[in-house]
Amino acid sequence: MVDAAEAVVADDAMSRDGFAWFRGDADAIEAHRDGLTLDGQGLSPVMLTAAKLMPATSRADGDAFWVEQTREVHTRTAAAYGLVLVPDPRDAVHQLTGGRLLQRLHLAATVAGLGLQHMNQITERIDREGPSSRFGTRLASIVGRPELEVLATVRIGYPERAARRSPRRPATEVSLR
Repeated sequence: MVDAAEAVVADDAMSRDGFAWFRGDADAIEAHRDGLTLDGQGLSPVMLTAAKLMPATSRADGDAFWVEQTREVHTRTAAAYGLVLVPDPRDAVHQLTGGRLLQRLHLAATVAGLGLQHMNQITERIDREGPSSRFGTRLASIVGRPELEVLATVRIGYPERAARRSPRRPATEVSLR
């Protein structure tokens, strides 16, 4: 996961696209009602307050922070990891079926007092480089089931603090292209 995070930030297009999803202030959150926010980063109350008072970070600083958090927090504190496996993660039916399973896992984890955090960097790199890439090959060797591929990866554990709400748009504002 750390290698994949480093590969994402080293890829200028992926870094730029990821940074475009960050909503750094209340005006951006209200305008878009999606994306990543400071509230959703799992920061302690003191760190969150400081981050909100400071000027917005640059893309390079955000990338460096994300890689460091992946290395020092996300992969070091996970009690376990979970994988949602499907025959073909590029197939819309498998995406929907796997997504439904993932929703059920989130709900069951919440009832059990557990937290799930998506760890998308590996699957994003596989989407970018293909299933036979170094990340695809490494992940396939962990799965050990050639008929299945990973749709989603999560870390699972007991959260240190309650999650804050993420901005959402009403369903009526979402296009179904």
